[in-house]
Amino acid sequence: MGPAGQERDADPRRVRDRGPDGGRGGETVTSGVTWRDGRTGERHREDAQVVVLAGGATETPRLWLNSGLPNPNGWVGRGFTDHFLDGVTGLFDEETGSSKGPSSAARCDFPGHGCLEGLGLPPAMQAFSMALSDSGVRGRYTNGRGMTGPWDGPAGRVIGPELKEALGHGVNRLLNILILTGDDVQHRNRVLTSVFPPDEHGAVPKVVIDGRARTRRTTAGREFLARKATELLRKAGARTVYRFDWAPLLLHVHSSMRMGGSEADSVLTADAESRWVRRLYVADNSALANSLGGPNPTLTTQALATRTAERILVRHFGGLPWVRSEAPVVSTDARVTRAL
Repeated sequence: MGPAGQERDADPRRVRDRGPDGGRGGETVTSGVTWRDGRTGERHREDAQVVVLAGGATETPRLWLNSGLPNPNGWVGRGFTDHFLDGVTGLFDEETGSSKGPSSAARCDFPGHGCLEGLGLPPAMQAFSMALSDSGVRGRYTNGRGMTGPWDGPAGRVIGPELKEALGHGVNRLLNILILTGDDVQHRNRVLTSVFPPDEHGAVPKVVIDGRARTRRTTAGREFLARKATELLRKAGARTVYRFDWAPLLLHVHSSMRMGGSEADSVLTADAESRWVRRLYVADNSALANSLGGPNPTLTTQALATRTAERILVRHFGGLPWVRSEAPVVSTDARVTRAL
């Protein structure tokens, strides 16, 4: 978004210099962008030594594909991951303060599976979260799923008298736990351009993700976390625990322009530079190699963008690295816990 609400539609332009005349040996190298003024429709050209795409896991591959940039291994837009979210709610006899203060102020990490977060909600969002399910309506039909476990009854939507009972004393008799699963990268989950009519920026993106066709490991991780969340609520004193089996809710998406060590299944190098267009980098969630194992991706994406900026500064502009020593500290390190 530019000044005064001007939308910018970046279009990385490539040059292919050939021969011994001072060119670049046949490489495709970015030389700048064209961008469109959203108010007037006027297009402009900007030359640049380096171009960085940061449109997110959906818009970055869309921009790439609309720009006609190379895609030799077919992985542009592929590998799209989310956090295969789910929710578990406990009903208590006493006040929980669920809707008060920060909506999420605690997290439990389970490496290899994902994580759990407390989730405070206002009344309308609480009702929405309890009525979102891929398992039909509790007590009516299961939609071919309706998982059973240590929670009460089958997973599914809570509606009618049961929802009235759950909300009858207000949201602050409830306690929610959000389940964020470490989703495995799959080739079939992707962003591509739609056959529907384009908008003013070109072909619109289409996201293809099958919420039920997860890997066995991803599904097992989600079930493990649902049981852990139920255990936490029971030990906290919940008299009823509901499990919802949420339908796909794409809050955290990543990996559609994934970086990696192999040309076979990645779009970017380990430095987040395009494999096929030199001096073209990606600095958003789409560059992440996977779904991070469940945790919210914001801090990791910021750290990756900072690292990418440093590599650009050093490699292309003769700058000095600002990170000279030490290594990152993982969030589960005891020193982080003590500091908090």
